[in-house]
Amino acid sequence: MSQENSPSQAVLEELAAIPGLRYEVGAPLAPYTTLQIGGPASALATVGSEEALVAVVGLARRFEVSLQLLGLGSNVLIPDEGLQGIVLRLDGDFKRIQVHGDQVHAGAAVPLGQLARKMSARGLCGLEPLSGFPSTVGGAVFMNAGCYGTEISDLLETVGIVDARGCRRRLLLADLGAGYRSTRLQQSGDFVVDAVLRLRPGSSDRALRRIAELNRRRRSSMPTLANAGSIFRNPEGGYAGRLIEGAGLKGAQIGRAQISSQHANVIVNLGGASAGEVMELLVLMHRRVRETSGVELEPEIVLTGSLRAAWYSSVDGSSVDSL
Repeated sequence: MSQENSPSQAVLEELAAIPGLRYEVGAPLAPYTTLQIGGPASALATVGSEEALVAVVGLARRFEVSLQLLGLGSNVLIPDEGLQGIVLRLDGDFKRIQVHGDQVHAGAAVPLGQLARKMSARGLCGLEPLSGFPSTVGGAVFMNAGCYGTEISDLLETVGIVDARGCRRRLLLADLGAGYRSTRLQQSGDFVVDAVLRLRPGSSDRALRRIAELNRRRRSSMPTLANAGSIFRNPEGGYAGRLIEGAGLKGAQIGRAQISSQHANVIVNLGGASAGEVMELLVLMHRRVRETSGVELEPEIVLTGSLRAAWYSSVDGSSVDSL
């Protein structure tokens, strides 16, 4: 939904009447993101059931109020002024896991790492490479999360959604149009409610050992300061981090935001960084890589609210040249 209207009193009254939903007006969003950046939501709604999600989508559609879904907040940048409309977080029924043989039905709010560990302990394998990915199942499906040669689409059979009209649907893998860090869900406005994955039987001990080893490897390559993971997608046949480092930007800093000296495709919050400072670094990284290598980097981080339009208006005419 593209509307940006803040919820009226009438909307808030109807929100309060939806069973399985609770909300807070003006809730700060920075604590819900791994970058620890972002202003308040006009209304932050926690939704505990699919019925409640259908109701709030219908409500927002009727009143032309925008909806934004926030999972673990691990790959998102929220504006300093916050987000208008209703920000949704999934809970309750969306954290359920059901197992039938080697088929796993997981709610959209289940943390991906938790699911990987639980299934590995049961001797169901395949999710181990994704165990360190800081995402919910829904977020992983939305972006087709991938790590260490495995994408979640490799394991998916079907995905349950509530579409932008408030209708429940079930999608096959082919319906997602899954590619590198992308699916059609990123343009459709549909909300993932669950996913059915097909795993394979295997050794529980071996799977848990692999999770431990891959997570050690991931931790050793990533900074410990607050960050949102990879900022840019890897271009075909290359690595964004190498291009950014080759452009001489490793360790570059604007305000309290810094391109990590450990991993050039990660921006860290040194404490008190603003979304504006992070955006300046994004534009700088894009511009310098284009100048030095001719590659147009594409953001992997999700830019919300006013930041998405700011990005597109800045990349072709940025005045960031102080570093």
